[in-house]
Amino acid sequence: MLGMRSTAGGLRPYGPDEEVAEDEYVLGLYRVPVKVRTGRGAGPAPQPGRLEAWVDGGALRAVLRRLGARTLPTLARHEPDLDFSSRIRQPSMAALVREIEQVDLARLPAAEREVLGLLLGWGRRATAENGALRIEIDAVR
Repeated sequence: MLGMRSTAGGLRPYGPDEEVAEDEYVLGLYRVPVKVRTGRGAGPAPQPGRLEAWVDGGALRAVLRRLGARTLPTLARHEPDLDFSSRIRQPSMAALVREIEQVDLARLPAAEREVLGLLLGWGRRATAENGALRIEIDAVR
């Protein structure tokens, strides 16, 4: 039921019929069309669309409260509470990776460590693919 309070606390897969609580975000990794030459071999281009999606269990808000906008300015700037959705693209992706790499993940609670680990992995992947991937953070209402 939408609007319920989250009790999960950690990441869980998000599907089209998944229910999301009011304090949770949906994190998605998307492939987008790229108009520049990438140097990849012949063959069809990868199809754009969602590659992965997870519900954060409230961990993104919690880690932003814990660490603050000074430590994670890219995530703080892309928190979707006002617009219900935010997209992280290049060059913000490289900044996101640098910021998360500076955090001592071992000192965080498991759910917060898990969500930052997911975003770090996606950010590294997106950086390696030269703008072909983006991260979306949605507040589902």
